[in-house]
Order: sequence, then structure tokens, then C-alpha cells
Amino acid sequence: MAYENLIQKIFKFYPWLVFLIFLIFIIFHFLYSIFAPVFVGEVKEIIIQPGEKISLLAIELEKEKIIRSSFYFRLLVTFRKSEIKAGIYRFNGFYSLLDVIKNLEKGGRGIKITISEGMTAKEIQNLLSEYGFKVNFSKYTLGAFNTDLVKYFPSSSNLEGFLAPDTYEFFPSDDEITIIQEILSNFSKKFLPEILKGMEFSLYERLILASIVEKEAKFKDDFPVIAGILIKRLKNGYRLEADAVLVYEKCGFIFCQQPLTIEDLKKDSVFNVYKNKGLPPQPISNPGIWAIKSINQPIETDYWFYLTTKAGQAIFAKNFSQHKKNIEKYLKD
Repeated sequence: MAYENLIQKIFKFYPWLVFLIFLIFIIFHFLYSIFAPVFVGEVKEIIIQPGEKISLLAIELEKEKIIRSSFYFRLLVTFRKSEIKAGIYRFNGFYSLLDVIKNLEKGGRGIKITISEGMTAKEIQNLLSEYGFKVNFSKYTLGAFNTDLVKYFPSSSNLEGFLAPDTYEFFPSDDEITIIQEILSNFSKKFLPEILKGMEFSLYERLILASIVEKEAKFKDDFPVIAGILIKRLKNGYRLEADAVLVYEKCGFIFCQQPLTIEDLKKDSVFNVYKNKGLPPQPISNPGIWAIKSINQPIETDYWFYLTTKAGQAIFAKNFSQHKKNIEKYLKD
């Protein structure tokens, strides 16, 4: 009873004291929430999408125990007029609320994606989709972008062949124009100088040839030999008879394991290099630097034919009779 009377007297005669204690508590709690570090033990990864709501981000950070209070997070972000950037953020160690916000203002890491040699535009498109990027290469031609490539290649060319194999870092905020522009810029920087070294054929023809060699050869030593055979056949008016070109079309401009049939070899198509002389109208893959070098520096041999075993080994022949024997030996079950 005496305790309750004491409380009542304090509220009645010393309201300012109650207010002061309450204010001190609020200030202490505020400073503690902002400046006292939180220890994040195991590495925690946060992905911030473009336009993500601060309220939802605050809840996620509190749920993951990266910050103590989503309320103070929203309050401080508003007070600082912070621009939270999309990206991938990793937290591990000690972080105050202010540290977390400063990190989010700087911007996170991007998503690293590797485009492998020989992938097609569709395959790259599917790869990007797996990481949440919506890109449709078929919508664009080379002329739609700010690139010096249009000085050397037809501006009406589709993007197949120009999607430079490499490892890229894209951010969740990157749209398809930004992504394609970065890939084309990389092609211009790393691949164009090598293509320009060639002496024979137009630049686009060299790129088409390189794209075929990339899919026909499996081992590094075979690249310049196969390049030499294809170039020799072109110069002498022979059909290329390269399976990869037909497979590219048959599988819907990707590469699959469906075997070619007699009907495929007879099909009327600009990609049927068994029926038509010359090159297909466009690249069939995005070749790596070694395939391009092989076109510029082919190895001249007496071979006119080749096949590739199931293990990827190239078997060469000087004439069709020898080639038929190789088919019977290496490809017949």
C-alpha cells in the first residue's frame, strides 16, 4: 500500500521526473538500437530487388537478426533520406544499424553469371532467366545498341555470335538493355581485335565460321585443323557438311542430343549445309577466343573430312572412302 502511495505521489508532485525518466529511456533505447552492434554469426545473404519496399526490407533484416528494430531502421532511413540500392548483400560479423544502412546505400554485389563458349543466344537467355533476369535477345539487332560493332558488321545482324563468353556481374536492377550492352561491349573489347586479324572472308563470315568450329571441335588441338578443313571446302566449292549447323536449327536454335536423320539431311533450309554450298546465314553459337584464332590461323592439311566420336575425339580422313570407313569404325553401334 505504501509503495502504491509513493508512486501516486511521484506522479502527482513530480510529473517532470516521470517524463525525464521516460525520455532518458527512449533516448537510450534509440541510441542503443542505432549504434550498438549486432553480431551476425553465420554469413547471411540478403537480395534486394529493384523497387523493394523499405517496410518489407526492414522486416526481413529484423527476421534475419541483422538489425534489432525494423521501426528504427525505417525511421533512420527516412531521416537520412537514404537511397537503398538493389543488389546482393552479405553480412557476417558486427554491424550497427547505421553500418547496415550505409552498406545498403553503397550498393551490393551483383550476381555472377558465366557464359560458356559455344552457348547459343537461347541458351544464354535461359541461363539469365534462372538468375531472375528477363532478357529476350531475339527482339534486337546489332544496330539497336550503342556499339562500334556496327562499323564492322551489318547493323541488321541478330545477336547470335556477339554474346561474348565470359563471367559477368549483373545487378538485380539491370534491365535487358543494360545487360546486352555490357555483353556487346565486352565482345568489342576482347573479341573484335582478334577477328580483325583475319585476312580471308568478311568479318561476319569469320564469326560464322568460328561459331561452327566452336561446336564441331571438342579438343583444343582439333580447332585449327577443323577450321582448315572447313575453309578449304569453302574455297573449293564443297559443301561444309557440318552436323552442328543442322542440329542448331533442328533443336530450336539450341543444342540437343537428337541424332540427325536422312530427312534432316534432305530438308530445304538455309541451315542445311549438306544440301547448300557456302555458309549458313548467321552464327550458330557464341564462339570463344580460341575458335576465332583458329579461323585466323588454321592448320592446312591433306584432310577433307572429319567426324567426332562419342568421346569427342576428331577423326580425320583425306578422302570420302576413308571417311566412310571411319564412320563404320567409330560411329556404328
